[in-house]
Amino acid sequence: MEALPVTRQDAVVVTYNGEDKSIDYKPHDKVKDVLERAMNAFGITNNRHLLSLFTEAGAELPDDESMEAAGVTPGEVLVLRQSTVKGGL
Repeated sequence: MEALPVTRQDAVVVTYNGEDKSIDYKPHDKVKDVLERAMNAFGITNNRHLLSLFTEAGAELPDDESMEAAGVTPGEVLVLRQSTVKGGL
């Protein structure tokens, strides 16, 4: 019998307005999918289209890249805040 492939599940800590939440993800998940989960976890209902995930150093994560391709590592702290690109002129 052949063993089934193991799907790795990791987590990041997302901080928003001084509150932290652990958000599970798989390395191949798109950043925008993890962003969606984070907004749901914080109960954000307004202006969701303006928000993005950032590294602690302030680099915005590209929505259409996988978490792995964006360089996110398990346990990393990400910041949920308004994007200058999405909210700017």
